[in-house]
Amino acid sequence: MFCKPSSSKNHSATCSVLQYADDTLLLLRGEVEDVQHLKRLLDQFSAATGLLINYHKSTAVPLHMDARALPQCIATLGCRQEGFPQTYLGLPLSCEKLKLTAFDPYICKTDRYLASWQASFLNPMGRTVLINAVLDGHLSYIMMSVALPPGVIAKIDKRRRGFLWTGDGESTGANCLIAWDRVRQWRSNGGLGIRDLAVQNICLLLKLLHRMHVGEQSSWAAWVRQHTCLATLSGDLQGPHWESLRSLLPLYQAITTVTVGDGQATSFWQDVWLNDECLSDRFPALHSHCKRGDKSVAATLSDGLRNQLVSRLTAEAAEELAVLENILSDVALSDARDTRHSPFADADGKLHTADLYALLKGVGASSGSPVNHFWGSCAPPRVQFFAWLLVHERIQCKANLARRKILPDDTCELCGRCPETVVHLLFFCDFAASFWRALGFDIPADMEAKNIRDLPRPIHIGKMHYDTFILVCCWSLWKRRNGITFRQETMTLRQTLQECKREAKAWSCRLPCTDQSLGDHWCNLFSLAM
Repeated sequence: MFCKPSSSKNHSATCSVLQYADDTLLLLRGEVEDVQHLKRLLDQFSAATGLLINYHKSTAVPLHMDARALPQCIATLGCRQEGFPQTYLGLPLSCEKLKLTAFDPYICKTDRYLASWQASFLNPMGRTVLINAVLDGHLSYIMMSVALPPGVIAKIDKRRRGFLWTGDGESTGANCLIAWDRVRQWRSNGGLGIRDLAVQNICLLLKLLHRMHVGEQSSWAAWVRQHTCLATLSGDLQGPHWESLRSLLPLYQAITTVTVGDGQATSFWQDVWLNDECLSDRFPALHSHCKRGDKSVAATLSDGLRNQLVSRLTAEAAEELAVLENILSDVALSDARDTRHSPFADADGKLHTADLYALLKGVGASSGSPVNHFWGSCAPPRVQFFAWLLVHERIQCKANLARRKILPDDTCELCGRCPETVVHLLFFCDFAASFWRALGFDIPADMEAKNIRDLPRPIHIGKMHYDTFILVCCWSLWKRRNGITFRQETMTLRQTLQECKREAKAWSCRLPCTDQSLGDHWCNLFSLAM
């Protein structure tokens, strides 16, 4: 990579070399003399070791250099000339803002994964596992270094959403039974647990910010500290990448506290370094009178706090100033570096993003979803997915299909009288009502799908794994409805109870070893109800 020559003629400056495994990146001044010197060194290396350099696989990338010297530099090296963006260690490098086309390889990789999977043989829960384990996993590397543009996330989400609901790379609103924002919520908050790429990207970039402050052994972090102020991330480093990191600085300051040493890397107003609250929140009136709120602790104490404020203060600001000056009188800086602490970091200072992701996704989300109990049941994964749709009243009953204009009529096919809603189909239709009565259930008149787990339990049915027993019954009723609707089958109450008995026997293998006898008890209950 050729860089613009500096104004000084200091030819003793070193040539920067970045090497990882067999990938080598050389940075030198864009002068013919420097390029000729590099070529001689490479030729001498080849002669001494017998290792030949393949210049045809090498590239030269000019960066702000004189166009008149460029042809001779390229001819001297004998390699091809290229421009930005360049790929190094799998990451796109550019001196300008990356275009969406720079991320096409990652989108194409997603398409290759989707094309290789036999999605038609997978149930939705199997597709969910592949989405979280594979489609999201191959993006983690780039998201640790680069902020993905919203357009790239939208393209990948389009493919993930289509794969989940249809098994293809695309889907329409008619295929998506639940809103994508809900799908990306935690299971405990009523979602499916598919990762939110935008939030995950933020969490991984926060690890990068954390490394700047605590990375003692990181050469990259040491280089950053030489060129920028860690308190504000202002300095010589410019560009879209650094702007994205600066935008995350307030969030990073909110999840960390600081033990002040020299005060160089700590923001006076925004970091939490005195007690458990940042000074801008603790003294809001005084902070509103501050000329510059981006000063570090060291700069503020050195220049004097009063010199940072406007000349005239309100009475409230003056009171807060007196309190703050009294607190600062006990502050003494040292020669040690500031130390960052975070509840999301381990004893070695490494930031872990799992809990941080859960915190960010939990903001504003409803907790304690009724479906949360069914995720912990012993039902097969595809039945757990059915329970998730059931609690949200999104199974493909006629009422939902008519609401989306897929069917013209929502009348129940089994009784021919009432609209086929989720609750009617599974609890109040004539056959469903007789099914639950045979098992000894008393269905409340105000029964709702979201309260299915709170269905009053008959005394002869044990409390242990009661949620799994409820799913056995609802799953069998749903399969009976589909058999009648699509295959013109006829199933009596006795046949349905026999089907429940077969399901209970099969599901008993999924119970803990100490509870597998419960499956025999369920089979006896279904036999007695016949």
